[in-house]
Amino acid sequence: MNNEMIKKYISDVLEMAEAVKSEPDGDFKDGKLLAYNEVLSALKTDLTPLGIHDFGLDFDIDRKLA
Repeated sequence: MNNEMIKKYISDVLEMAEAVKSEPDGDFKDGKLLAYNEVLSALKTDLTPLGIHDFGLDFDIDRKLA
């Protein structure tokens, strides 16, 4: 997998997470946001050696998905 594909994947996950924020409050919404948070956090950890800024993950994920 090349870096451009990874960037696209991250962008798609961020878009989906942002869309969830407009859903009605509840356990289902909270669970979906937690899942997106976990995926993005794992990617951020794994991509740190390559430079998270290059992948658009140079932000506080917990704060953004709160």
